[in-house]
Amino acid sequence: MLLHSNPSSLSERLRWQTNELRSRIIRANYNTQFVQTAPELTEFRHATAGRVDGMDADILSASFQKTVHFTSYDSYAPFFARFRENPCKASAIVDLVAPGLPDYLALSSSTSGGRAKTFPKYNRLSKVTSSDAGSCAISNNLRRRTAAYVWYLACDQINVEDEANSPVTTIYLACGSIVNQRANLHLDPAKDKEKMATFILNHVAPYAVGFIKKWRSFLLIHALFAVGSRSLETMTMVFINTFVEIIHHLDMEFDMIVDCIANGTIPDLEGLAGVRYYLELNISADPDRAAELRRFGRPSSRPGWCGYVWPNLRSVTTIASGSFASSVPLFKPTNEIILEYLDISKSDSINSLAQLWEVETGGRYEVVLTTQDGLWRYRLGDVIEVSGFDPTDGIPIIQFVERRNVAIRFPDFMLTEKELRAAISSLATNVLVKVVDWTTTIDDRYFPATIGFFVELVGDKVFDFALAPQRMLDDLIRSDENIAWAFAESVIREPTIRLVRSGTFSAFRQLKLDEGSSNLGQVKVPVVLPKPAYVTWFSSRVVKEL
Repeated sequence: MLLHSNPSSLSERLRWQTNELRSRIIRANYNTQFVQTAPELTEFRHATAGRVDGMDADILSASFQKTVHFTSYDSYAPFFARFRENPCKASAIVDLVAPGLPDYLALSSSTSGGRAKTFPKYNRLSKVTSSDAGSCAISNNLRRRTAAYVWYLACDQINVEDEANSPVTTIYLACGSIVNQRANLHLDPAKDKEKMATFILNHVAPYAVGFIKKWRSFLLIHALFAVGSRSLETMTMVFINTFVEIIHHLDMEFDMIVDCIANGTIPDLEGLAGVRYYLELNISADPDRAAELRRFGRPSSRPGWCGYVWPNLRSVTTIASGSFASSVPLFKPTNEIILEYLDISKSDSINSLAQLWEVETGGRYEVVLTTQDGLWRYRLGDVIEVSGFDPTDGIPIIQFVERRNVAIRFPDFMLTEKELRAAISSLATNVLVKVVDWTTTIDDRYFPATIGFFVELVGDKVFDFALAPQRMLDDLIRSDENIAWAFAESVIREPTIRLVRSGTFSAFRQLKLDEGSSNLGQVKVPVVLPKPAYVTWFSSRVVKEL
């Protein structure tokens, strides 16, 4: 049972812990290039005058709260751009935002039309030792294959040189979530090649599967090893759409996958040349499992298919977002970063920030981060709602609500991500359809313009779908009275729903990868399409319009 509010004892403990952590972060990062030159920290530098090491934690924390202004990615971009210089010089990046040189550059999820953001991560590889590698040899026939770990593990490299052009270190470039997973699993990128034919702990697929660069092939090979194991208990991946697409591809390629299990072969798929040898070492014929799968049939042929194929499956661990965000559970923030909460009902000012012990149940806030990796009051753009407080330590339990400033804008109103998601959820509930994925645009092909949805469905059975645009409009009107006025005055027309052919959103993720994103498995579909070219691309794949 969550607490509605914190008792004074827990609030005081939170205040003390937060101030101690905040002062440690300040002292560690104070002499970095960013802190000593960033305009957002000018007042803080004047207030502290270089004396942070001798300051009391409460006084230092109070100076921070009064004088450190918000930062955005633009605040750091000129500093982070130095990692892209060729050659990358150690003198340009040492002590940049945290002491020393980073181990990784973490890539943000790719949603917009621009380049993915990069954030340096420090002291991740220092925790990795050869004794902690956590891999077991393929010769271990008793190994229990109970976990499907659907993560892309490959890293790019940035070679750092000194002024004499001699090598200093290597910085690895990878998705942010992969950086964290590698640290948790003690995976040193320098040792990837020697692990290709091994298994991490109890995973069903060999290490090499995590290095397949083609999205469809990546999913199908993971699916092959996953359905080959009847003892699967857990599945882990970055986003829930990955699980949905695995099931979709299994449905489309069921016969091929089952034949491979029966014969112990790897299918001829694009992008396997560099890993095929390691995959073939680790697959053997299992005609009994293949026969069992044929009795169950493909996923679309049987309700509850996963329960039949994996009777021991108890959890799928992932991030739910986009069209799946309504299922995001409550979560508890980590205690390794400083979280502050900007009250969205107040002005965009540091005076509107609430500390952990000051937030209120039911309140909605934008998350602001200060981290050991060198971010200072960084506005994340995520809006959360406080659901209560953990009775053991008083930390707020929060739930994601929406991305701030993600909207479709019309002259007299705008639609937020939350409202767009609610409209899609209503579609799925009221019209009895299963939505694979979706995105939106302003549909101005006819006057007046309106909200246009591109939607991919599971299967082709749709009931009462002709009523879907009107029902969607009714839900949007209930969410915003301005929409009712705009529709009545013919400022907008009824929303359009364009159904796209099966596999469209999977193909879009591959398109983003082909455009240069290296975030395989972490490419999110934007709620609102940012480029006209993307609208054209989706339009070419429409099979039915309402």
